[in-house]
Amino acid sequence: MTKILVIDDDRYIQQSVKELLESNRFEVELASTAEEGFIKLFDVMPSLMILDIHLPGEDGVSFCRRIRSKHKLPILMLTSKNEVFDKVLGLEVGADDYLTKPFDPRELLARVRALLRREDEYQVEEVGKEESFELDGLELDSDRWQVKLNGEQIELTATEFRLLEYMFKNIGRVLSRDQIFDQVWGYDESFNQNSLEVIVYRLRQKIEKPLGRRIIHTVRGYGYRLDRESV
Repeated sequence: MTKILVIDDDRYIQQSVKELLESNRFEVELASTAEEGFIKLFDVMPSLMILDIHLPGEDGVSFCRRIRSKHKLPILMLTSKNEVFDKVLGLEVGADDYLTKPFDPRELLARVRALLRREDEYQVEEVGKEESFELDGLELDSDRWQVKLNGEQIELTATEFRLLEYMFKNIGRVLSRDQIFDQVWGYDESFNQNSLEVIVYRLRQKIEKPLGRRIIHTVRGYGYRLDRESV
């Protein structure tokens, strides 16, 4: 059974999510603090983490940032109602998706399945397949899940990697937001426009800033294109 780690100090949320996921054939582990979650992360080795942004002691944002450099599992972050800052901050430190409390159980289940499906599809695509890309000192190796900039490896989250890989596979083409949502997230929800902008911003900080030039181009009102900087 697929294991999911839920880190939330709200006992009602814990039990509700546990019952929902277990009734849909997932194995669930619970934690109430970041430290408890950190221990269970290594003990359980979950396929996905559901992480509340507001935790006692170390908060979800700090915890997400702490583990992201070493763990590529999908992270679904739970945020407070209408707290846009929380959502953006969570995505900036490496969360793959977020859901606002209170949430519809069906939506939580749909997002969990979508994140796991994208992860599974990626792993299936990887088997027996070697694919690498290069653009102006930026190298992406699909087989090794590795990205290098001028020979130095850089760390990307799973969503950042998939987005960059999808852009590389369509280098020079303008990709609409709908295309990207479908290929990277696996579903289309209204929140995705803000999520996509944050992911693109993170890629630019990690790649374009040290590179010293633009390679991810915004096509206003439509989408993005990966290409050499226009002269």
